Amino acid sequence: MMTRRIKSIYLIILILTPLIACKREYAQLKSSSRRVSSEMRFLQRSTSGLVTALGIGQSSEGMDTTLTQLTPMSQKNFINEYAFLYDALNGAPTNRYLNALEYDSIQDLYKKRSVSNRKLNEDKELYVWYPYWMGDVWKSYNFNLISTISFFTYKIDPASGSYLNPTQISQWRSTDLLDSAKNTNTKVLLNLSLEGEENQSQFLKNESLWNVLLDSVTVLLQERDADGIELEFSEITKDQSQKFLDFAIYMKDNLDFRFVTKKMNLALAVPAVPSDFSTSLRQLDEFVDLFVVKGIDYHEIDGLTPVVSPLRTDIANGYSLEKTINQYLEKGLNAKKSILALPLFGLQWSGTWESNEGYYETNFEKKITLSEVSRIYQSKDTSFVMIPTLDETTMTNYFFLEFADNTSIECWYDDAFTLSKKMDLALYRDFKGIGLWALGYDLGMNEIWNVVEEKFTSDVVFIKDPIAEIDGYPLKLAAFLQKYNYLFFVTFSVLTIFLFFALTMAFSDWRFRDTLLAKQLYRIIFLTVCMVLFIPILSYYGLFEGGNWRLVIIFILGALCSYFLQKFGGFIKINKP
Repeated sequence: MMTRRIKSIYLIILILTPLIACKREYAQLKSSSRRVSSEMRFLQRSTSGLVTALGIGQSSEGMDTTLTQLTPMSQKNFINEYAFLYDALNGAPTNRYLNALEYDSIQDLYKKRSVSNRKLNEDKELYVWYPYWMGDVWKSYNFNLISTISFFTYKIDPASGSYLNPTQISQWRSTDLLDSAKNTNTKVLLNLSLEGEENQSQFLKNESLWNVLLDSVTVLLQERDADGIELEFSEITKDQSQKFLDFAIYMKDNLDFRFVTKKMNLALAVPAVPSDFSTSLRQLDEFVDLFVVKGIDYHEIDGLTPVVSPLRTDIANGYSLEKTINQYLEKGLNAKKSILALPLFGLQWSGTWESNEGYYETNFEKKITLSEVSRIYQSKDTSFVMIPTLDETTMTNYFFLEFADNTSIECWYDDAFTLSKKMDLALYRDFKGIGLWALGYDLGMNEIWNVVEEKFTSDVVFIKDPIAEIDGYPLKLAAFLQKYNYLFFVTFSVLTIFLFFALTMAFSDWRFRDTLLAKQLYRIIFLTVCMVLFIPILSYYGLFEGGNWRLVIIFILGALCSYFLQKFGGFIKINKP
């Protein structure tokens, strides 16, 4: 009779548990649909249809869900009021917060970075850009870890061949940065930039302007004992292809001729989309000393990705670092003479909730330095704790914040971990090194330079293919477990309940009971199995967050259970025959 009741109770629990779990899963699915994700942005039409079919996102529904962080409006005000750093870096002269100092958010002070004595390996390249607006932040950097600095920029006047920015050229002539770099044998290049297809066409077709540019650049290089130039044209179309090749050869040959006693370097920046650069890489390889593959600003390519430098992408026909590198290598890029440029800045997006569609309509707001991310989103100045999420596909972190006025803010950025994976991609594909845009954007984030030391100064460096890691263990498995954690929890709970009732019925048999509890070793094994079964469930509900002392309590409870089982002979007493 008792056995029938136990079986009935077990069957009822077994039936009710999945129903309760499904109800919970449906509620979480309903709230999760309101979170902005890259898939929603990429597939808005499909998502809209799915949301409508499920009845999600009705105007009567509120924003206050358990899964979506409802951030107070004061947090939004904090971000808006103090999100000044990137604008300051790209507009006004260097402000007092950046004068060769790093901000320590723990101690709330500014300090100089520590200097390492380790030097870059001779066969590796760590290339950085120094934007003219960054003032004297370079004073806090260790030039032993930098092989080349490119001064940004000499803006070419397409009508005259001279420069358009005399203030910055004056800075080139006077800054102590170049002297400090030369003291550590760090090469110094002058970046020559020209944007716009019409501007490039106008300049390239008039060969007399090439000589004007060459004369001007020669004087500037001689004045600062610099080591060469970097050419950065936004894109080269097919009709400009031959002219640009001739121009690059002209600059290289004439610089070599004018600086007979010194090797002059020619670096060439190529865009993230290989089809935007039509000149033959194989022909350029004879004259170019270093190819700079720009692995940044992918959000500008098609407007679909929120990420500045995605490792991979799930957008149909979308671009990523993986695709960029693969296509350039197919076009004949010499990997051993190439570097991959990576960002020290992220992107901030603002969103407005579309109740009829069931998702946020987001728009690009601004670029944001890693220093600003650290100071604003992870600052101790605010009492609102924000935890970033790692997007395993793009290998980029992001913050997602919702506000009571039906708006949102997203911030996508890299940290030392995600940048290390992108460095691994370049090194695994036999690139000579990486570039970092731009010097000073990472103030306060020493861990990035710790990664640089690890990968570019050690005698032996173990490089794993990050793409294979994502496709296999452990990242793909971890992402799978995280994505379906509730499913695994429900399944594990049901199995635990089943095992509990199975053991209960088994203990009703004196032969099983006496066999299990007859020896101390068996009792210890039984106690261990119970702990292993219940620890994941208790951990899921945060029981162990208070400290390790709770483990002691669990152990004591298990020991007491074992004691009472042994003393009273099980839950159901059946006499021996």
